[in-house]
This record gives sequence, structure tokens and C-alpha cells, in this order.
Amino acid sequence: MWNSFAPLFIQWMKQATPLLVYQIFASVFVTFATINAACDWFTLRRPTDRPRTGRTRETVAIWPSLSVLIPARDEEKTLARCVTSLASQHYQGTLEVLILDDHSSDSTGLIAGGLAASDSRIRAFKGGELAAGWKGKPNALRQLAAQATGDLLLLTDADCVFQRGALEASVRFRESARADCLSLMPYLECSSFWEHVVVPLQYFIVFVTLPVRNVYASKNPAFAAANGAFLLLPRSLYADLGGHEAVRAEMAEDIKFAQHVKRRGFRLVYGDGSQVYSVRMYESLRGVWDGFSKNLFPAMGKSLPILTVWAIFLIVTQILPFVFVGAALVLRSRSPALFWLPLAHVAAALSIRTALSLRFRQRLWAVVTHPVGWGITIAIAMNSAYLAYSRKGHSWKGRVYET
Repeated sequence: MWNSFAPLFIQWMKQATPLLVYQIFASVFVTFATINAACDWFTLRRPTDRPRTGRTRETVAIWPSLSVLIPARDEEKTLARCVTSLASQHYQGTLEVLILDDHSSDSTGLIAGGLAASDSRIRAFKGGELAAGWKGKPNALRQLAAQATGDLLLLTDADCVFQRGALEASVRFRESARADCLSLMPYLECSSFWEHVVVPLQYFIVFVTLPVRNVYASKNPAFAAANGAFLLLPRSLYADLGGHEAVRAEMAEDIKFAQHVKRRGFRLVYGDGSQVYSVRMYESLRGVWDGFSKNLFPAMGKSLPILTVWAIFLIVTQILPFVFVGAALVLRSRSPALFWLPLAHVAAALSIRTALSLRFRQRLWAVVTHPVGWGITIAIAMNSAYLAYSRKGHSWKGRVYET
């Protein structure tokens, strides 16, 4: 068969332009991204999903006691809403909510104290000094875990809001998934224009690059995913892992903690928690820039080769196709290399973005800003790397961390 096709292939290669060869090369990556997104669509389960055909919903024989750990630094705008959403949960086991005021410069400590005074299940603590060699959040979680009494720990953030039934659904899901450690991605609340443009791309990057099944099926720590706003695991396992000691100096402590879980041979499961809890990460373009600059490059292991490959992949598959189609329209060209193949790439990108916007309840108008959002995200990643290598450090909530 090859003998019959070889002459045609050789002739085609002689006639192929460099641009056409490039577009075929890009098509390979676009195809991978599309297939991966389709697979993740069905693999990434929700705690609120109905049982599969022929199965009944898992029941929990004995509900474990649950400690929710909330590190809070300058969270006066969000803390009360977060804690109230937890205190209003109907959880059949024993529930306690622990808040650590990590040297806030606003009224976070007063709000935490008031919440604790209003409900015996809530306890508030004043954080100790930042331990040498530790970043802020791992240090706060270390202190909170030492005060926890629950069989299970839920590590979360002060800007999260939990939906009705969230805790029971998550505990049930962890058991049914046989997860040692469960992490869930949130519903991302967005309000300002630039939030809608950039923040929801977090869903997109997971779906087009991460085979979610490998998070629990592969022992390779490279296939680790987690969101630091939701980590659910037994207190005994947390102690066995050494708490956050192994990731004490990490800015992207959630990803590194997830990798630590897998290295130790425990089962990590990553799920869709968009119907479980929500979070508004940032409130402006400056907040988006500073927040992602803090942890984007550290999440890549501070590896320039990984950053380079990641940026090239996104430029080739999510930005340049729009440029080629625009150029073709201006030049009135309908060639395969300049128009039709890039148009297919654009269609794939916008189809995935639209599907994810519907699944995660994001604004559909933001789909048309897709290449702009990726351009900003790549620039943020470059800035994150610059801050790391220039030794200027990452600044966050009044602290500057050297990297």
C-alpha cells in the first residue's frame, strides 16, 4: 500500500509550502486538545451527579467528623459570607469551622471573633509569626491542622461560598470515588470585563491539556491537579504526609501538595465542584495580573522549558489561527494554508470554549475574546517567570516572597 501512495506523498511534499506544513503540524496539537477536552468532559465527575445507570447513590454508613480549615489574611470583604455558607450546611456528622487570622491589617480578626461568638462550631485563632522557610498559606494551614479534631479535613479559602448540601455531597463523593485526597474545581464568579476575559480560561487549560483520568489512574506525579480552595482528606493522612512541610516554601502549594500525595502512593481524585462551591478570585485586571503572577510560573515547577512549551502550544493553537483567518479575510485568500485549516482551528477553540462556558455557567460573550485572554495569560506567565528570576519576589497581601 505504501508503494502506491509513496509517489503521491513525495509529490505533495515537494509542492507543499512551509505555511501548509506548519498548519498541518498545528492541526496535530489542535486535534489532541479537542480529543482531550471531549474525554475530560465525561471523565470529570461532579459530586452532585446522579449515579450511573444501574447503580444507586452511595450512602455513608457513619458520617466522619469534619474540620473546615480557613486561613484568612485581609479577608474582611469575604470571610463572613464564606463562614455563614458553611455554618448553614446540613451535615450529619460533627462539623467544626476553624479560622486563622494571619496578621490581617483590616478587620478580619474582629469578624472571625464575632462569628466564633455566634456559633459554638466556629473557632477563631490569631496566627503565629511566619515560620522561617515557610510561605504564608502553608504556614497558616499548619497551625490550623494542629487545632483540628475532625476525622476529615477540608482545606479551603476565605473567599469561597459553599452551596446547600456541599459538604455531604463532597464527603459522599470522596468515598464513592475511593479517593484518599479529593480536590474540586470551583464555579468561578466573575464580574468585571477582564475577569470574564481571563479567569475562566482555567477551565479551558485543564480540558485541553490534562487527561483527567490520569490524575487518579496514573502514579506519575506529573498528572496531578488540585485547587487549593478545596482539598478534602483524612486528618490521619494529612499527618502521615507531614502536613504542608514538604511544600512549605511553595507559592503554588496546592499543585505541589497534590504531587506529594501521588508520590507517596495515595489516590488523588480531581472533580468538577462548580455546583459545590464558588469563588471570586480577583476583582480587576490588576488583581488578575498580580494574583496569577504569584503562582503561574511556580505551578510549572519554575521550569523555563515547560513555560516555553506551554506558551508555544497556546500561541500555535489559540492565538495564531485567529491571526491567519484575519489575514486571509484581508487578503481575500481562501487557500487551505492561510484560511481553511486555521478556520478549522478557530472553530475547534471556540467550540470548546463555548461548551465549557455552558457547563460552567460563564458568560457566552467572553468567547469572542478568547485569543485576547490567552495573550494576557501568556504575558502574565512571562511576568511570573521574570519575578522569579529577577529575585524581585512575588508580592501578595503585604508580604513579599523570594523565589
